[in-house]
Amino acid sequence: MGFIRIISPITAAKKKVNEVLERLKRLEAIPAGIQDWDELTPLCRAIQMGDWDTAQEIFSINKHTFTCTLNIYGLRAIHIAIGDPKNVNFLEKLLEQIDAESLPTLVDRGRYNPLHFAATFDNFVAAKMLVEKNPHLLFIENEEKNLPIHIAFNKSEKTTFSYLLQACNKYIGLSRDDGYHNPFEGEHGVRLLDYTISSRFLDVAYDLLNYYPQLASINIQNLKTPLECVAEISDAYPSAERYNFYQRFVYSHMPYQFVDKYKNKDIENQEIDSANLVDSCTKSYVYHVIERIYVKFWKVALLHVPHIKRLQEDKMKHYTSHKILKFICEEVSKLKSGHEHYHDAFITAVINNTPEVIEHIALIFPQSIWSCDDNGYYISQLSIMNRSNYAYNFLAHKVTHFKETHVTLRDKDGNNLLHLAGRLATRDKLNMVTGATLQMQMELQWFQEVRNLIPPMMREEENNEQETPITIFRKQHNTLRKEGEEWMKKTAESCTITVVLIITIVFAAAITVPGGNDDNGKPNFQTNLSFIIFAVSDAISMFTSTTSLLLFLSILTSRYAYEDFLYKLPMRLTLGLVMLFMSVTTMLIAFSATLYIMFSQGKLWILIPIGVLTCLPIASFVTLQLPLLVDLVSSTYGHGIFAKPMSLAIAS
Repeated sequence: MGFIRIISPITAAKKKVNEVLERLKRLEAIPAGIQDWDELTPLCRAIQMGDWDTAQEIFSINKHTFTCTLNIYGLRAIHIAIGDPKNVNFLEKLLEQIDAESLPTLVDRGRYNPLHFAATFDNFVAAKMLVEKNPHLLFIENEEKNLPIHIAFNKSEKTTFSYLLQACNKYIGLSRDDGYHNPFEGEHGVRLLDYTISSRFLDVAYDLLNYYPQLASINIQNLKTPLECVAEISDAYPSAERYNFYQRFVYSHMPYQFVDKYKNKDIENQEIDSANLVDSCTKSYVYHVIERIYVKFWKVALLHVPHIKRLQEDKMKHYTSHKILKFICEEVSKLKSGHEHYHDAFITAVINNTPEVIEHIALIFPQSIWSCDDNGYYISQLSIMNRSNYAYNFLAHKVTHFKETHVTLRDKDGNNLLHLAGRLATRDKLNMVTGATLQMQMELQWFQEVRNLIPPMMREEENNEQETPITIFRKQHNTLRKEGEEWMKKTAESCTITVVLIITIVFAAAITVPGGNDDNGKPNFQTNLSFIIFAVSDAISMFTSTTSLLLFLSILTSRYAYEDFLYKLPMRLTLGLVMLFMSVTTMLIAFSATLYIMFSQGKLWILIPIGVLTCLPIASFVTLQLPLLVDLVSSTYGHGIFAKPMSLAIAS
């Protein structure tokens, strides 16, 4: 009975398969598109599992299932097989059963052919097999007019795309046949260039421009111009990076690429003045050795230091994006009118606050500074509304007659530039600054800057809603002011608790001096250097902590008016944090001196562990609080966001 129970499920499964096969026989006379989809479920399951034996048995019963649609989306057997990159053997056997000429006809409802699917799923192996069987698939567009190479850009990996690009170059002659499309010409070429730029395949985009320079100056309706795409990738330029001092140093000294200039040097044809032969040879040899060491150093650093490799990639990206920008501008400048190319690109650069693009477009196309968007806002207005400080600095300091032509502009609602500065910045712009207090300070800096720019009689002007600029500012920034007040109070309260503890400790230490007092009440170690260090450090800690406490108390009792966030509150918080840091440092020095007095017994080596342990809390405090302190000092006492840009003057 046990044997029968084991065999019964197998027998039942075979019976089920036979029933399905019988149903498939009845499908032979049914045209494609009206099948009963449930009848094809076993085939779909076999394809997904890579079960060629079961699929072949179904195919042998009904050969139509090789190419028929298997669901309402128009997917066929080859589409499902391509969807799993691991299903290579199944796909290879399936392709052997399908004629090469019929592959272009195997499309789904979106007109995706098998190669479109291979690009969609980043299936490099499938793409290679399909191209080798029928390269015409490369040049067939889907319903959205995308070729397979266009679809490949949706993937982060470049493997499939790189192969399709090479294949398109290899079989480009086939695109001249009727019904096929050249991916490097016209609309398809511009689409390809746009996708390469938007996907940050900048090296590929630059190669495309060099081989097909006409793509840079083609404008296709409903497609972005290449110059606009270059303006959109604001993260591909140096201004988008926030490097620290060390990163800036490495970045500035790192070569763009490592090329051995001496590998193929033609020594026989060099001409050297015989009179300076020895001197030239010596200098050449020294230069050769130094350059070899320099290149070798960076090659080793790239192999073993990951962050240096990332900086190298960033530098190459910035270098290539600048070359693309320059190339496209040069090609567009050859046109009789390049307005349709630079107009949207310049507005995009202003909104994204990309100085490299702004300055280069303005230099090549001076009339671009009068560009305006669909709502009628000129770039001077857009730079203020979008808090684009680079664009504003460029206009204010490097465009001649800017004050005479732009500062009096008004929008359709009667708002002048100061009204626009009074509006609250978008959340993404505010989040570029740490904390609500610094965000409020940035908004006040913008308002103050524009206020100083416009004529005095315009500062109290009313718009069509009878609102003055300051009214708009207070109305839209009230919530941010409350958030800044709450942030300042919480920060001051937490620091106040720390300061009170420090005051208590250092005051107690001053009363109970280490080593005790003599009969006259004088400290026993008052002449020792270690005791003098203790006394001075304890006194400094006491005074700085007390000053810090008063500063934090002044923050807690402040009235938190709008103008207080511009300078007064950040200044108090900055000085309070500096005093707190000094009090913590000197308190630890005083404590270390106490340990040395009490336990050293003249042994200097005790200073080593004491010094190391003292540095730990100081380093922790610096690590945690220094970023905030740097931001406060930079925004309050630094050059600010309205520094003059270093660029050529542009005539308006």
